[in-house]
Amino acid sequence: LGRNILNQGGSTYQLQHRFFVNDPWELMAEAIARAVPPSKSRDIAQSFRLQAEDYFRAATSGREQAVRPVLLYYAFLNLSKAYGVAKGNALLANKAFHGISCDSKPNTIPASLIKFPLGRGTLVFPELLKLLGGNVNILSSDLRLGHLLPQILPVHRLWCYATGRAERFLTVERFEVLHAPGAKQVWLNLYLNRSDLERLNIAPEKVAAQGDLAGFDFAGSTPGAVCFQQHHPDIYLADPAEALALIVKRTRNKIWETVKTASPYRKPYIYRCPPAEQGPRLPQMLSIYLLMFFLGWVTRYSPGDFDDFLDSKYGPFFDTFVSESPVQFLYLMASDLLGREVSKPAII
Repeated sequence: LGRNILNQGGSTYQLQHRFFVNDPWELMAEAIARAVPPSKSRDIAQSFRLQAEDYFRAATSGREQAVRPVLLYYAFLNLSKAYGVAKGNALLANKAFHGISCDSKPNTIPASLIKFPLGRGTLVFPELLKLLGGNVNILSSDLRLGHLLPQILPVHRLWCYATGRAERFLTVERFEVLHAPGAKQVWLNLYLNRSDLERLNIAPEKVAAQGDLAGFDFAGSTPGAVCFQQHHPDIYLADPAEALALIVKRTRNKIWETVKTASPYRKPYIYRCPPAEQGPRLPQMLSIYLLMFFLGWVTRYSPGDFDDFLDSKYGPFFDTFVSESPVQFLYLMASDLLGREVSKPAII
């Protein structure tokens, strides 16, 4: 149940198969050209994309670790502006500001703050948060770095290693879409890995609240999985895909994914966290975006602290994040820009 499995054309829907590409940049260029009519805005969006590509290639081919976060953040920033213009936000084609900042000097790693300053003009991060369906209430207070780090899926177990905390991501074994034609109802069953819950000593009844699965109820276990069922089915008028589209929209930010180079090419998870950290929950791409901004800020304005970070117990976390997360961000963003899943092909 990917976030881009359906294509809507007028009042009809069509299931979409994924694209496999080793390099998604030209595919994104074509998507921008289709989405934005010939205009200055289209030219600007393509310019953002080209800048993003050059920053990205410079960062991923460079050897100096302290330089890479700055280049990668500007790659993310420019690609996000191109994405925003392609999705109809013409304001991002004009002068725009970051919309985020940090402490003038980082504190300890968990206590450092990411801020969302108010101001006139177009602010990129708040606009991106809206486009991705995130909770805009996040912008009303500072975000503690300790609440951001565990949300980074590719390096989550390194966060566990550094902090001694239990894992928060639970593997989704499969999705099951059920259909009652007589009642014109569609609903979703979500199956989590049972051994994850047993290993982490998590009662199934607590998973829905911790994992942002409001509207789902624990519906029993099988030998390998624990089932959570959508409490109220979605109703459609003519096409069952109408209801499926509602389900996809509602769950799009409840499911995290890793981009893989082997079948099934995406591995889904849910993220569970304590009640105090429910508010700072971000769309998956934006957790990567914010942490790269933070590290870029540190390397620019407090480079000695960046070296200390790498030498600390968080060093493996940050080192692997800078190496592995950029490709994850790139393919997730390409998928949302095209409205169709984009994956790396398997190496044969």
